Amino acid sequence: MNVLNNCEEYTLVTGASSGIGKEIAKEFAIRGRNLVLIARNKNALEELANQLNTNYKVNVLFVSIDLLEENASKSIYEWCKERNIKIQAIINNAGVGLFGEFHNLSVEKQISMIALNINSLVGLVHYFIPELKKRKKGYILNVASIAALYPLPYYSVYGATKAFVLSFTEALRHELRHSNITVSCLCPGDTDTNFFNNAGNTNQKKFLMPPENVAKVAVDSLLKNKSVIYPGNMKLISKIPRFILKKIIARRVSKYEL
Repeated sequence: MNVLNNCEEYTLVTGASSGIGKEIAKEFAIRGRNLVLIARNKNALEELANQLNTNYKVNVLFVSIDLLEENASKSIYEWCKERNIKIQAIINNAGVGLFGEFHNLSVEKQISMIALNINSLVGLVHYFIPELKKRKKGYILNVASIAALYPLPYYSVYGATKAFVLSFTEALRHELRHSNITVSCLCPGDTDTNFFNNAGNTNQKKFLMPPENVAKVAVDSLLKNKSVIYPGNMKLISKIPRFILKKIIARRVSKYEL
């Protein structure tokens, strides 16, 4: 089992109250890592913190905050600094999707999605990188999606935000290649979480990968310094030429068209 070096340091996980984020938090707890959990749902965070503390004897702190709030990333950074909490790993998992025709979806909701999926991630990474560099060791995992690889009709803005995350992560990995900071991007496919219900697509129920499986692959691969992580059969999908993928996706989404 891969274990991070210093058990006095913490792993910060956003979107930790459910789904992939919750399972990633569990994976780090199994490895003896202290945690700072970030999400809006205070009750869910408190329940998870108690569970992980009891089951794995790790110190688990949490911050209930909406990452869409102005300066949310800075507030989290300052919260950690004030308490002398040393963050060794940052897991940027928080995100949201919207399903439907672009022009029929609320522009306000789409702009908020861009802010959550991109702005909060960039902010947290920017604030914490100097701390990671000082300690000459760190891990950054940004969660994108297989949708980062090709245009995804009816998830047009969501897919574009995930393409940003992938591109940003790969560029950042190059910039930090001599700093002993591991930078990885997770590109999961359809996962059995609340994502599709929250996005407004209740039809996407087949072939969902359990989030605990995604999380284990993600953490194992991050600790092995993998650049882009494709759980399950996503690795094979990532090798399909883009023009073929576009045709496959077009057929797949045609059932949603009038």
